[in-house]
Amino acid sequence: MPINAKIFREYDIRGIYPDEINKKAAYEIGRAFCAYLGKKNPEIAVGRDARLSSPELSEAFIKGCLEQGGRISDLGIITTPALIFSVNLLKTDAGAIITASHNPSEYNGIKLVEKRAVSVPPKELLNHLETRSPKKEKGGFLKKTNILSSYVDFLSSFAKKEISGQFRLAADASNGAAGEMLKLLLNKLEISYWPLFFEPDGNFPNHSPNPLKKEAQQKAKELIIHRGADFGFILDADGDRIIFVDEKGKEIRGDLIIAFLIDHLVKKGDRVLTDSAASRIVFDVAEEKGVKAERARTGHLNIENAMREKKVFFAGEVSGHYYFKDFFFSSSGLLTLIHVLNILSGLRKTFSRALEPYERYFHSREYNFSASGGKIKNQKTAEEIIAVLKKKYAAGKQSFLDGLTVEYPEWWFNIRPSHTEPVIRLNIEADKESLIQEKIKELTSLVNGN
Repeated sequence: MPINAKIFREYDIRGIYPDEINKKAAYEIGRAFCAYLGKKNPEIAVGRDARLSSPELSEAFIKGCLEQGGRISDLGIITTPALIFSVNLLKTDAGAIITASHNPSEYNGIKLVEKRAVSVPPKELLNHLETRSPKKEKGGFLKKTNILSSYVDFLSSFAKKEISGQFRLAADASNGAAGEMLKLLLNKLEISYWPLFFEPDGNFPNHSPNPLKKEAQQKAKELIIHRGADFGFILDADGDRIIFVDEKGKEIRGDLIIAFLIDHLVKKGDRVLTDSAASRIVFDVAEEKGVKAERARTGHLNIENAMREKKVFFAGEVSGHYYFKDFFFSSSGLLTLIHVLNILSGLRKTFSRALEPYERYFHSREYNFSASGGKIKNQKTAEEIIAVLKKKYAAGKQSFLDGLTVEYPEWWFNIRPSHTEPVIRLNIEADKESLIQEKIKELTSLVNGN
């Protein structure tokens, strides 16, 4: 049975297990990856998340690598940022992690990186699936490697001494891969916390592994209020995304965190990137700090490549991904947490008060329109919807960097198809509350074909 080409998405390899991605696919991808690397006996670090299908897919992927002469360091259950760290620590030729990130339990996938943890465009592997030699290579071997303590030591090196004993947190690991390292890190930093769902469980029995979902935030919000925590946070299943909740139990939008980090972490003359959904406040703060800010296409591969090309210090996505030059141009939920703790320890303010300067605009939050076969319920594709909106809002300043962005002096919107889920995403922002309500009603009606 040929591999389903549908699983080779823009940012990573991802699909429903076992219909779209299975051990046969993982095995062939392992062999093709070695061919792609173009080196005899490549050294590859391999990890996996806590999903029930991950052990089987990891075993099959490793088998494919071994048969092509790959020398494998099996890292076991780790986060994606830990895999990125491991490739650089161990100086391997490449790395792979079996994960579907924030997707539901029925999904799984593979993220691939080369030397120095540079992400591999998944579709580049398609040619190697067809052209690789069927001949098996000698020299492959497998060893178990534990990088947990080294990774925790690395992360803790970013922490200021002042944060010790200063905070009480609600910490939610979403039954994903981050629980053990989160426990070790918070204990090492002497941060008091109430743990939620630290145990790895690929069924994700307590809430969705996507921390942007309201139901995924509920337990942390309740715990914050009940315990009087300083704030809380929720990690996704592979630990590269973090969502913050303030001391009042209110979710903090990702673009406010981006502005907050630019204001306190980024220096004059640095460059920063953000995505198509981020508030104008990001650009306001950047300008005030003497920092050059630009938008980039959504997705870790796009962000990472742009950061390297433009020598960018920091980047952030509204979805809860925060990328740092000193973290190999990659995102890390735990490193972001440390930076937030460092900043708040110096401000001596509650999280909500610290963010007040950045709440200058009214944002719709993201609207997601379910799509089937690329179409939403009115049977229009994303391309058709974008064409309608392009014509309707021809008077605005238009950009097609990522879907369609249209800007007016007092408001703007972006609409784009997701590359990880079957949805079409809409974000709107305005200077006034009355205007945002008007535009939400107007645009959602147009997208729904009403």
